[in-house]
Amino acid sequence: MSHHRILLTGATGFLGGTVAAKLLREERWDHVLLLVRAPTPADALVRLRKSLERFEVGEKLLKKLSSGQIICGGLDTLPEQKDDPRLARVTHVVNCAAVTSFGQNPNTYPTNVEHTLDFARKVKAFPRLERFIQVSTAMICGSAPPRVVAEDSYPAAGVHHLVGYTGSKAKAEALLRKELAGFPLVIVRPSIIVGHTRLGCKPSGSIFWGFRMADAQRMVTCDVDGVVDVIPVDYAAKALMHLMDAEELAHPTYHISAGRDSSSSFREIGHAFARALGENRPGDYRRVTYRDVAALQDQFTEIFGPGNKRAMLAAARLYGAFAGLNTVFDNQRLLAEGLEPPPRFADYLGVCVQTSRNITIAQQMAVDFE
Repeated sequence: MSHHRILLTGATGFLGGTVAAKLLREERWDHVLLLVRAPTPADALVRLRKSLERFEVGEKLLKKLSSGQIICGGLDTLPEQKDDPRLARVTHVVNCAAVTSFGQNPNTYPTNVEHTLDFARKVKAFPRLERFIQVSTAMICGSAPPRVVAEDSYPAAGVHHLVGYTGSKAKAEALLRKELAGFPLVIVRPSIIVGHTRLGCKPSGSIFWGFRMADAQRMVTCDVDGVVDVIPVDYAAKALMHLMDAEELAHPTYHISAGRDSSSSFREIGHAFARALGENRPGDYRRVTYRDVAALQDQFTEIFGPGNKRAMLAAARLYGAFAGLNTVFDNQRLLAEGLEPPPRFADYLGVCVQTSRNITIAQQMAVDFE
């Protein structure tokens, strides 16, 4: 592991920030380069510090941040090696950078497809490159996946995507495999990342708002005993680093997921909310239709707190579509590489509730629709 020279992208994001926070605690931190979109290294350090503070790394570790580790730019503006000789020493690349918005962000396709390919083409020329980890998403399975999704089933033709983000990730995977023959590419697909086992929603409330909406209504538009494949961000980051550090890998593609054994049902999630909120009520949810939810629009402020009612309804519909998939992503490949199973969402949901008390559902929701 000591010979690794790492280039990490997306360190100011949720997953990339978690990876950076883990690396910051290790002796090899001095061998890490970070691609950060900023005009100067000093500006980049400000962004990094703000991101890493979310993970409570402490001032002593934050002082380890060095401008000498910064490469200013984005996926589309990575310098050439001749312009930055530090790149010639890179052995491992972890690409967490992406536009992850569920909304109609005009930068989604350019960043996640075109700029990602531009970045990979430049990285391919690194003389010491041993592994390139591309973070994708298990949700490239689209709106009608099988009950258990295997890695090799996707990307596939004819898939209907619920959001442009997942479609862009599927396209990027296909093009990377097609255009970069001989590239030491490992594609890693996290399932639904929600919260942190220790910090809850302090680093990000991404997607947890959907579960809060369902619980506030005590109803879901899917099977109450249906399951949802959720993992915490710290487990996803640990898995990424495990796959990065492995001397050899048996496969070119891996799910980071809860799988069959660690996914939680909505019944379990409802009971976990009841325990966390300390309410004397049954945790069971009632199954309803989207039309039933829409009929409650006039009560949204009372149920969910302040926010744009139309945006909340649209978000509830999208959340319901993802939640209603009732699918899990096979994680046997990852477990066979020696990583332990992930914690179950229902078991760490309480800390997500506690760290969401002073932030509204609408505020958390905004993170996913930028």
